[in-house]
Amino acid sequence: MIGALSHIMKMDLVRINMHKASVFFIYTIPALMVFAWTHNIDWKYGIALAVGNAAGGWWSAKIAVRKGERIIRVVLAVAMLIMAVKLLNSF
Repeated sequence: MIGALSHIMKMDLVRINMHKASVFFIYTIPALMVFAWTHNIDWKYGIALAVGNAAGGWWSAKIAVRKGERIIRVVLAVAMLIMAVKLLNSF
């Protein structure tokens, strides 16, 4: 989805991330309802995770809007590098 919006629609990463978050929100609500209905949620950990995600999302959105697409690319590249090293069991 990110590649299509970037290349076909010529959108910058800040706007692409806004659309991605909207789609994520739309399918998260029914999933949350299903898991809550089947009692598969540990609410203590879930609420802590939700608060952390909300705070991180708010903070990163402010940085992305202020500093633009370049910072998103740098953070994404660093995260991908760390994940690749971790997956290769290098540390």
